[in-house]
Amino acid sequence: MSSVTRFARNMLERISISDFVELANKDLSSPGTSTFQSKMSDCRSTVSAVEESLEMDHVALQRMKKMIKVIHASGLSHVDSKEQYIDVLESLGNSHLTQDNNEVSTGFLNLAVFTREVTSLFKNLVQNLNNIMAFPLENVLKSELRDSRLELKKQMEKSWKDYDIKIVKLEKERREKNRQLGLIRTEGSDGVEDMERERRIFQLQMCEVGN
Repeated sequence: MSSVTRFARNMLERISISDFVELANKDLSSPGTSTFQSKMSDCRSTVSAVEESLEMDHVALQRMKKMIKVIHASGLSHVDSKEQYIDVLESLGNSHLTQDNNEVSTGFLNLAVFTREVTSLFKNLVQNLNNIMAFPLENVLKSELRDSRLELKKQMEKSWKDYDIKIVKLEKERREKNRQLGLIRTEGSDGVEDMERERRIFQLQMCEVGN
């Protein structure tokens, strides 16, 4: 499946938070007539799509963090070189001043002052970039946060599979029972009601993943 097709499919199968809340509320108030079960695969697809998007963001932010470190290091190195350059300008200016070569001395010293001011601004810019971006990124990219998110998704996947396995098992048992009794099964809500506990677990884990 191409990435375009997969993206289009994920978009079609996603369920919004408001729709999830509405479905869950209806399921709580009237399990027998609930349609939540038919939307569980959409919930699962939504979580998978969101997780894929978050993982892409995680990779991009990791790259950003590395680039900020490179910019910070190279920026400070540039500032150090500039400060050495300023020292040379001031040395030249003072040297010509002792030789009564005032115009040349003034030129070097003025250039040193200008360069020092520009270098100070650049140093502040580099340090602010590091302080404003690097530290928050450290918190966002903490491995335990990502591990926790993946663990929640894993639990949600497990509850979905458990639900699917159990409802298939219940359906087989019901068909076998009806066959033995010579009954024709009519459409009803027995399966929905029997699986209420499992749906509650699934709904709870969906909420935890959403957090």
